[in-house]
Amino acid sequence: MTSLTRSPTSRRSTLRWLVHVGLIASTITSLVLEPVLSLHIAIGVVFVVLVGCHLVQRRRISTRMAVRLLHVQKLLEPAGRLALADGFLFIISSAMLFSGFWDLWAPHHTKIRWHAITGVVLTLYLAVHTIRRWRRLRFSQIR
Repeated sequence: MTSLTRSPTSRRSTLRWLVHVGLIASTITSLVLEPVLSLHIAIGVVFVVLVGCHLVQRRRISTRMAVRLLHVQKLLEPAGRLALADGFLFIISSAMLFSGFWDLWAPHHTKIRWHAITGVVLTLYLAVHTIRRWRRLRFSQIR
């Protein structure tokens, strides 16, 4: 099947898979290149852009999950737990981004390395997130 005869669903599925691969690759590359600050920053920005793409691809699901967070009684249901997990992922990713900029632009070094701490938490969370969804990554679809 050539790219011209592919269905729109197939193309979207391929794009979603590429975003997943890009997220995994940029995470690993950013960790490996952490000692080279300029490359770490560049790869980190690529990661943030890919997170944005991922959220746009999941906009319907993300919107429904955000609404579920407002209903405290439903947080113990499977969909509510998934909403909590996505909310945590958003918060820790945001903390990682802002703490990285803070470490870069602060006039003095901070005593607590928030960027490193959030980096470890985000890496562990992403590893669990990816392992639990590994079989579905290739065939996930954008609706």
